[in-house]
Amino acid sequence: MQILKYLAAVWFAVMFYAASSLFSGATGFSAYDQLNAEKEKQAANLRRLQTINEDIRGRKEALIYDNDTISVYARELGYGSGKERFIRIAGLNGKQKNRISAGEVFFPVPPDYIDDKTLRIVSAAIAFAIILSFAVVDMLHSIKKA
Repeated sequence: MQILKYLAAVWFAVMFYAASSLFSGATGFSAYDQLNAEKEKQAANLRRLQTINEDIRGRKEALIYDNDTISVYARELGYGSGKERFIRIAGLNGKQKNRISAGEVFFPVPPDYIDDKTLRIVSAAIAFAIILSFAVVDMLHSIKKA
């Protein structure tokens, strides 16, 4: 019967390690939730990039087939037809040019988790503390009996 309580301490440490690894380890629920959140951010960024791509594709098609669009872009760049004259007024910013955003770079963040080695050390320390406390209690009982 004495040996069973010492084995129970070891089993308690094993159970602590398994539970803590399941919830906060590298492949646990916490890391999974963080990776899932990063996946959602990546998917949202991909949708934004697809929207930008569709806008750029539409502008490209307009530039290929529409002469008026070409003339608008040419005027924004300072070009005109042979009959046009430009008067520039110094000190005025003028019309803002249409700038196309190329999207933003999105760097994924690795998930935070407790290292497996740390979980093993804590589990071993818990087992050692429980075994030590059982040993102290057993020694105190044996001293009391004598």
